[in-house]
Amino acid sequence: MLSEKLKNIPEEKIVEPEPYVAVPAIQQLSYSIDNSDLREMYANLLAASMNIETKWDVHPGFVDIIRQLTPDEAKLMKYFSEHPQQPAINVIRRKANNSGYVDIVRRFTNIAENICDNADGIFAYLDNMERLKLIEFPEGVYLVNDALYAPLENHPSIKGIMETPLPQGEKMEIVKLKFFVSAFGEKFIRVCL
Repeated sequence: MLSEKLKNIPEEKIVEPEPYVAVPAIQQLSYSIDNSDLREMYANLLAASMNIETKWDVHPGFVDIIRQLTPDEAKLMKYFSEHPQQPAINVIRRKANNSGYVDIVRRFTNIAENICDNADGIFAYLDNMERLKLIEFPEGVYLVNDALYAPLENHPSIKGIMETPLPQGEKMEIVKLKFFVSAFGEKFIRVCL
């Protein structure tokens, strides 16, 4: 796999990888031999570390990041490489007289339904990728194009929540937000994907 990745790189640009990247990457690769998405990430990381033009883009933390990703998260990162900004919504239950609110659903997105083997894991996946600094959820920021939110607002699970009967004066509200690939995440994508 590695030789396939290096075949189009001129021989004079191939260098020995730094041991602090190559050794842990090769060790971790042996643990993910059964998963093509993770294996591909390690191979890309090793190839980038052996190319003089990309060698210094390789962060030693990338090895640990791949180790901490599930196969579904690897698929999501691949998707984010082509779609770096994503809509999401929160559903809140606004108390009477605007005296506060309760989060009912946080960071709802439907992207996992067509990408992940376990779509129900999306909330944990997003939290993990945010913890790893691959994505960001900026407070109070959303996408301008309202049409991007329609599939989320009309999702059967969200519609069911929105139609829940509430005590007088209380109401359900949808709060638009977005998440996007961080600068560190962009570098991770360039090197590992």
